[in-house]
Amino acid sequence: MSVFSMRFSWARITILLVACVSAGLGLRAAQVDLIKTQAQEELAIYAKARTVVDMTVEELRRDYPKECDDLEFDDNQAELNTLLKKTGESVEALFRDIPNTSSKEQVRRERLKNNGSVDNASTQDYFYLVLPGKTVLWEEIRTDDKGRLLPAASMPGSSFLTSGHAGVAIFFHPLYQESSRFRVLGRQRAESKAWVIAFAQKPEEGRPAGRFESELILTTARIMYQGLAWIDPGTHQILRMRTDLLAPRSDVLLARQTTEIWYQEVHFADVPQVFQLPREVLVTTDWNGQTYRNRHRYSDYVVFSVESRDKLEQPRIKK
Repeated sequence: MSVFSMRFSWARITILLVACVSAGLGLRAAQVDLIKTQAQEELAIYAKARTVVDMTVEELRRDYPKECDDLEFDDNQAELNTLLKKTGESVEALFRDIPNTSSKEQVRRERLKNNGSVDNASTQDYFYLVLPGKTVLWEEIRTDDKGRLLPAASMPGSSFLTSGHAGVAIFFHPLYQESSRFRVLGRQRAESKAWVIAFAQKPEEGRPAGRFESELILTTARIMYQGLAWIDPGTHQILRMRTDLLAPRSDVLLARQTTEIWYQEVHFADVPQVFQLPREVLVTTDWNGQTYRNRHRYSDYVVFSVESRDKLEQPRIKK
């Protein structure tokens, strides 16, 4: 089976969308019209989506049983604006203040049988780099243990490789909140008493957050999302997130893509701020009648320096 990739590359998607409407970037009129038509067709797919923001409590319990098991529902939306404001401030600080960051990343990629057992699996170790830019958006890339950049096509495995997890909190950034609808579902009964907020992107805003690529399909699909976020009631940091497709994309054979992220506090030497960054990410995808599962584990976050675009100074992975 050919390797294919699913990416959640905020910077690349944003650049792509700007290029679609900017004559100043040298696109021919026919190219611009084609891209606009593709975007309109894709957005039409999402127009009638019934999202987690719209579901009844019964529907939520049915479709999100694990997430709702410890949830005390409360339909009172009085806290929503305050939660969005304070959570937005914490997310804004994250994107504004984070330095160039490297972590060890272990990726286990699995292809599953119909009964849920593992049919094929591989595990690789990488360095995962977060490169803040001059805008809100980040670049996230992988390198080998010598600091050499690794294109997705060069990474072994019989399934796709997912990336972009560090930036998923962008949905709650003040600059992006208007592009989604939000709803407070309630609070966890557990000790954390975390608020649980549902969100769903607005198709009419035309701001896809990710993209899907496959060597088997010529079209690159722009993906929109819905999901849940668990918010610490004291710090208003995001403790956990889950995202799902806003609607299935049968045009590219993508029936489901669920990403679950658990965050951890990360402290850097000589940096006063504390950052919430991924500890573990589980991605489950149903594509072309086959189910794939990727588990990413992140550890040993450090600040690193960039020598050049092709060489990054960082510690080696210990074998």
